[in-house]
Amino acid sequence: MTQIPYIFNQLHSYLPRDKFDRLVKKYNGNAYIINYTCWNHLLVMMWAQLTSRRSLRDIETSIRAHSDKSYRLGFGRNISRNNIAYANSKRSVAIYREFAQEMMRRASKISIKDKSLKEIADVFGLNGFFAVDSSTVSLDLKKFKWSVPQEGYGGVKFHTMYDLLRSVPRMCLITGHEERDQTFMEDYPFEKRCLYVFDKMYFKTKGFAAIKLHEAYFVTRMKRNVLFETIDSRPVNGITVLADHTILFCGRWAKSGYPEKLRRVRYYSAEKNEVLDFVTNNFELDAESISLLYRYRWQIELFFKWIKQHLRITSFYGTSANAVMIQIYVAFTTYCMLAMVADSLKYQGQLYEFANIMSVSLTEKVYLRDLIDRYNNDDKKYGQDSEQLLPFSF
Repeated sequence: MTQIPYIFNQLHSYLPRDKFDRLVKKYNGNAYIINYTCWNHLLVMMWAQLTSRRSLRDIETSIRAHSDKSYRLGFGRNISRNNIAYANSKRSVAIYREFAQEMMRRASKISIKDKSLKEIADVFGLNGFFAVDSSTVSLDLKKFKWSVPQEGYGGVKFHTMYDLLRSVPRMCLITGHEERDQTFMEDYPFEKRCLYVFDKMYFKTKGFAAIKLHEAYFVTRMKRNVLFETIDSRPVNGITVLADHTILFCGRWAKSGYPEKLRRVRYYSAEKNEVLDFVTNNFELDAESISLLYRYRWQIELFFKWIKQHLRITSFYGTSANAVMIQIYVAFTTYCMLAMVADSLKYQGQLYEFANIMSVSLTEKVYLRDLIDRYNNDDKKYGQDSEQLLPFSF
């Protein structure tokens, strides 16, 4: 008789085990290890994320409560907080960083969530829209002594590229909070005929040139002190779009970094009662769409808020830099896994709801489809709204 796997096993079956094993071999992650392997550690850390464990003792207690199942859940044997703490401090961060990147790449294949953006992409022949920003998690310098102090606090910053069409991260790089947002801009994985939205902290002409080199596009806010000359203009409605100019940078460094033509759109925001200046290398989009795309940048801020509230990335299970980075990369891996599972099941609700359903059912032996059908039937029974919602709802 066929055994139905635990929900937790069905979830982590979406992880590419072969890719993870290759990374472990590449970085010699299992050297001198007998019981608690890198794979065991990944699953324990994902369990901690899914069940919102607050400490190493909390993780150990929750697993001991299921000691008869822990081996079959994939945790291995002899799980203790000492083993978890040692793995957090000693295992190679590169394994978990590159695996998180692989999961983000796979999540970029899920179905498109935002139909309005899809229409714009189809009309103008674009392959995708991405918001780029960073978020900082503050750290207590007394506990995290390796962190560089700024204004009396330590911290880490995760630089993120976020897929606006599919509501999943495309890239995450963790650095100290002292690193400027634009430092690694030239090294981001830009893709052909995709459009990238930045705030003005990313105004870097060499970064713009890197995007242009990949035959991609960008939209960002114009800085006030940038010198430029207007060489052409387009007709505007004079109500929301106040100007649509073709410009060239005049300043020495700006011109050497990006010597080609750009487009400057001046837009009046009635909501903010403010005039906004956008700059882009796309001459095909209409001015209204450019302003709309910049407003979509707010989605990455909601994503940061979501993962900080619903995943464990603001309090940590260890105080070393290694432990902090592993925990954050595992959180991104967990988010992508949930998004992939929800998409494969064609789940139409909020990702927060989906994560909650999974978190309280991890040791159940029922097929994922049956679990979701059971939830949906109860949803209708109690007369709740079952229409599709945005992935961010608090």
